[in-house]
Amino acid sequence: MWAIANGEPADRPPVSAWRHFPGQEDNATSLARAMLEFQDKYDWDYMKVNPRAVYYHEAWGNEYDYSRYNDVLPTRVKHRIHDSQDLHTLQELPGTAGPFGEQLESLRLIKSRTPKDLPIFQTIFTPIGVLANLCGLRSLGRYREAPREGSALIKMLAEDREGVHAALRAIATTLASYAAAVLETGVDGIFYAALGMARTGYFTRDEWDEFVKPYDLVVLEALKPGLMMLHTCGINGNPEWFVDYPIHILHWAESATGNPSLRDSTAWIGRKVPMG
Repeated sequence: MWAIANGEPADRPPVSAWRHFPGQEDNATSLARAMLEFQDKYDWDYMKVNPRAVYYHEAWGNEYDYSRYNDVLPTRVKHRIHDSQDLHTLQELPGTAGPFGEQLESLRLIKSRTPKDLPIFQTIFTPIGVLANLCGLRSLGRYREAPREGSALIKMLAEDREGVHAALRAIATTLASYAAAVLETGVDGIFYAALGMARTGYFTRDEWDEFVKPYDLVVLEALKPGLMMLHTCGINGNPEWFVDYPIHILHWAESATGNPSLRDSTAWIGRKVPMG
């Protein structure tokens, strides 16, 4: 993995996989145990720590029922943002407290019980994806439909652009603080989940450049000098949109509809490493 990340010859491609752990992901100790057992069983070339996908949203007030899962997500019973006025109530949070502190503790446990040469990545979501979930939406990704019509997030972009920017600033600065604390645990880098927010037909490119990219960069700048892998999820994921991001590895689902092949990416990806 280190050879690949550094652009050096390797004996084979690095192999890893990840999954959610319903019933084991709601506290630091059980998540760490699940991740360590998964690593011990399969001996992956790198570990992508896969926390519950809702911990960011919990930090700002979403609530979930962990006794009832919908696929790999606990059932949401409350979301924070209902109208454009709520956008202005979102505040920057400490990146080391609440659900963020819990994840930092899990990382410390994992790091203390893994070989020093095992690359470990913590997952962090894009700010626009966090905001979408606070608006009551599910993260875009995989093969799930992503219509603009009826999207509470798209509606708020039209109703209160400044409110959306204010909310995204609060989220991005919080995640930047959290990202710096993540690297202080000794893990090697970040798996930056762009989710499916780059999906063709959801945001226009102008909306992307205004509401997505600037706030991604706030978080990514806080991650230097960590190793950064960015994943754009699902069909029509437009990995080309991320080619000028300050990342080392660009990761996408090569086999998903509308996505380019890894081999052909050499024509546009520059010095970044393509993975999928």
